[in-house]
Formats: sequence, C-alpha cells, structure tokens
Amino acid sequence: MYVVGTAGHVDHGKSTLVKALTGIDPDRLKEEKEREMTIDLGFAWIRAVGKEEIGIVDVPGHRDFIENMLAGVGGIDLAILVIAADEGIMPQTVEHLAILDLLKVRGGIVVLTKIDLIEDPDWLELVELDVFDSLQGTVFERAPIVMASATTGKGIDELRNLIYEQLSEIEEQTDIGQARLPIDRIFSLPGFGTVVTGTLGGGFLHIGDLVELQPAKLQGRIRGLQTHQVKRTETGPGSRVAVNLTGITKDKIKRGQVLAAPGVLSGTILCDVEYEHLLDTDTPLKHNEAVKFFTGAAEVMARVRVIADRQINPGKSGWLQLALQESVAMLRGDRFILRRPSPAATLGGGRILDPHPGRRHRRFRPDVIQRFERIVSGLPDELLEDELIRREPIRIDSLIAESTLEPQVAQEVFEKLLMNNRAVTADEFAISSRGWQRLNQNLIRTLAQYHQNYPLRQGMPREELRSRLKAPASVYLKSLRHAASESSIVDEGRTIRLADHKIYFSLNQQEAIDRLMVKFEKQGVNSPSVKEAQEQVGVDVYQALVDLASIIQISNEVVYSDVVYKKLYDQIVSYLQGNGQIDAAQLRDLLNTSRKYSIALLEHLDDIGVTKRVDDYRVLIS
Repeated sequence: MYVVGTAGHVDHGKSTLVKALTGIDPDRLKEEKEREMTIDLGFAWIRAVGKEEIGIVDVPGHRDFIENMLAGVGGIDLAILVIAADEGIMPQTVEHLAILDLLKVRGGIVVLTKIDLIEDPDWLELVELDVFDSLQGTVFERAPIVMASATTGKGIDELRNLIYEQLSEIEEQTDIGQARLPIDRIFSLPGFGTVVTGTLGGGFLHIGDLVELQPAKLQGRIRGLQTHQVKRTETGPGSRVAVNLTGITKDKIKRGQVLAAPGVLSGTILCDVEYEHLLDTDTPLKHNEAVKFFTGAAEVMARVRVIADRQINPGKSGWLQLALQESVAMLRGDRFILRRPSPAATLGGGRILDPHPGRRHRRFRPDVIQRFERIVSGLPDELLEDELIRREPIRIDSLIAESTLEPQVAQEVFEKLLMNNRAVTADEFAISSRGWQRLNQNLIRTLAQYHQNYPLRQGMPREELRSRLKAPASVYLKSLRHAASESSIVDEGRTIRLADHKIYFSLNQQEAIDRLMVKFEKQGVNSPSVKEAQEQVGVDVYQALVDLASIIQISNEVVYSDVVYKKLYDQIVSYLQGNGQIDAAQLRDLLNTSRKYSIALLEHLDDIGVTKRVDDYRVLIS
C-alpha cells in the first residue's frame, strides 16, 4: 500500500481536486469549509477495481499553515504538487517544492488545476514552461505535468491512472521489523477510547500487540486497527493507519510522538545531522541560531551547533548537532526540515546521522569530523561498530533492533565483528574490543587506586567495584574472570584485590597488635570487646585483622583471636559430638563464662551452618 501527499498554494482548488479523485472531501474542520481553505491535515483514499488502495494526505497549502503541512508529508511515497493555472508559481509553491526536495520524496506529479478558467492557450503554455523551469534541479525535474479541472472533470482519469503508473515504479516500503507510526492526529470515540492515526513505516502492527509511545515511554496495547475505515487484524508499512489503543489515554498523547514496537526507538534531545541550506535563503545558518526542527510529525525548537564550519551559507551543506528543547523519537536516516521562527521561512533540511550522540561535540575537532565522515560513508560494519562503541555495553537484541540496518543484515554484520575480534559478548550484552580493553584496564586501575587509598584493607568490596565500573553483571563477571585468568587479581568472594597486594603494618601498629593478641590469649573466652580491641589498635588496623582472619568477630560485641576462636570451636563441637545437644546455660558452665559469650558463640555457630536450634538446644548439622 502506498501513501500520496498533495501540496499546493490554492487550497480550494487542491481539496476539490482530491474530492474529484476520491469522492471524499478531505477538509474535515468547520473553519476549513467556511474559509474554503485547508488548515490542518486531511485524509482520503482511492479505491479502484482490481487495484491497490492508495492513501492520500491532503496538506495545507497556505503559507500560514506550512508547519501543519510538514506534519503530514514525512511518510509519503509520491507527492502531487498542485498549481493553479490562472496564477502559476507562487512563493508558497516554491517553498513547498523546496520542502519536498529536502525530504527526498521518491516520486512526484505536477497538476495544473482550474484550466477551465483559462481562455488563452498561450497563457497556459507560459505557465507550463515556468513550472517546468522551476522544477529543474529538484526531485520533480522529471515529474509529469497534468492539465486538470476538478469542475469539469478534465484530466482527472488521466491523473488517477498516472498515480498508479508512478507508484508502480516506486519500491514498496519493506518490513524491517521496526514498526513505528508518527502520530499526526489524536481523538477518542465513545465505546472505543483513544485513537491515533499516522503513516506506518518499518514493520507490521497486529491487534493485541504491545506498543510503546515515545518519547513519553508509555506502554499500551492495540485494541483495533483500521485503514481507510476498513477493520484489519494487521497492517504493514506504507499504510495510513488508525490505531485504537488501550492503556494510554488521549490526554497523554500529542502530535509528533511515535507509536512503535517495544525497543525500536527512544527519545533524544541531541542529534547529529547532515544539513543542506537552501540557495534562496537570505541569510547563512549561524552557530547557536534558534530554529524550528521538524521530523516525522514532530515540531520542536532547537539550537544549532555548526560542527566543521563557522556558518553554512546559502546553497551549501554541512554537519550540525542540534540541541532540542524537547525530546523527540527518531532513527538514523530520518529526514528533517529546519525553519526560522520569525519571520517564518524554511531554511533547509537533511537527514539524521546519529539520533543519540550522547554528548555535545566540540567544534572543529578532527576526530569529531572523522566520525561524521564515517557515518556518512554508510559502510554496514562501521555503522554497527560505531553504534556499539557509542552505547556499550548494550544488549545484543537492542543493538540489532535499533540499528538502521535491516535486522538480518545487522545480525550478519555483528557476527562478522565477533569473528574479526572487533566485539566481545557476555551473555546477552555486547561490547567493542576497544571498550573491552578499556574496561579491563579500568578494573586494574580502580583496584590499584583503592589499595592506595585504603592500604590496610584486604580488598575492594565486590559490588562497590562493579558500581565504579558501571558495567552490567554479566560483563563485570567476565572481566573479573579474565583478570583472574591472567593472575592480575584475586577474587575472594566478598572482596576483590590485586594479586600483588599485601597488607603491611608499621612498627607501632604491629606492637599494638601484639599487645592485643596477648590480651586475647590471656582472657580466653572472656575476650576484650570489639570496642576495646578497636581502641587498642585503631579501627583501620582492626578491620585489616578481620580481613586477614587474624581475629574473628562473631557478634557486634564479641571478637576472638584466631587461636582462641579455634580452641573454643573445637571444644564446643567435641562436646556436641559426645552429648548430642547443648543449651546456653550448659555452654556457660562448660566454658566458665557469662551468658553474653555463650549466646554469642551459639548464634555464631548457627549463622555459619555448624549447628541448628531445636527448642532451647543446639545440635550439630549432620
């Protein structure tokens, strides 16, 4: 299915032409009928026996409503440029033509309407020659010119046949598994709820599908589908579609948002673009200039960053980074238009090179310019590798789905990157080879810095290290295994340390430790408290002794030296092996201690899985 757009400066002639072609009046607003002027988008379709249906988007022609026009022309396959024969080329005609040229519309037909009002054949010939000259150098330069009158019907059948003929030469939009619907109209119906319309691209939608509204990040389901007022169970790319949604209310949706399959796209406030400045603009495009940005059905204010030039002069091209005031959902390869806010005028347009550059680029930098050149070259492996590097680590399915390559091609290219050691996988995640090297180097650097900051600690807490590296669990674990295999680190479970890291105590620290160990040996089961031990050697040294297992803390208050702990452990286990069970009072008497220590020891043995509690007794876990 194809979608045709009509553009022109004489609205009543254009809309009347659409009605003559389709039998449908595309002007749906009361104000449009009263003023005989298209203000917003109108929709119609051609049904012919034995032929495919053709959707038509009738866009406003008046100069005051060009921005509404831009919301409707993004997904069309063929444009019909309507020019009144009694007036000829007008300024808004030139602007419409420039916009269609910038959007690289794939085909076009020019219609000279109202020929019934022309009595002088020479005038009609002059208008046709003027139109022909104006089309040169644009996507319309080979477009056929049709003479028509919606009033008398002359040329209508010829135009209809020509539409089918032109569309037969245009390749149908393909299913690349990335269904998305730029929303150009929102309304609700009693008993049905929220309905949105747009021109579907990238893939199929089915009743029951889970869909995302981007960039709002809302999810809903498809309750119903229609194309040209006919109910469908599914609809494919290139269709004018009405989608009945559940789970998303009308007040959450606005024109310019995109309904998409989950994971296909996300919003952005920065984008890198390839830009062409119109020749007949009266000023250059300057760095930091405020503009209106249009893509799909979206319209937002933006600031221009001119990357490789000081400004872009009329008729010249260049690279820009656009900083958007609001988030917009888009994909690489999408076309866009820039307009000056005041006085309103179309400045130029181009295509999106990178919808998620991640950060602002510095101007005139060779590495930034080389990156733009690489993206423009469009080599599949470089495009996918660039996407991987920019977003790594990234889920493999997201990398494939969000690439502008067709999914099968993206999968093949990704496998090629793996074979050539340009990418590494860790379960469901992928990372570039350079990114993998940086991650492993960063792991070693982070541990070295931690040991320098905390020389008395055995190692860095496992989760703290992962948080510093900002890596998904599977990528982090693979990096740990890699470093361990090279004997660079020692994984001690709760902590990670460099293999050559050892704790060294100063002479004063060691003397304090020796005094504490003597006290532990002397006091036995009735050991110094945790607080007393920390006061004697210092908190940092105390923690180091715990890490080294030189002392064993069994509760918030009770701690033993490793020698005393082993004696107590063996004594309790031996008693249980001979007697089968023990309670707190029996252990108190056995060790000649207080209830404080006996309870701490029993609860500790429960915690480490040596004993379990049965009523008031402890028994060995066999």
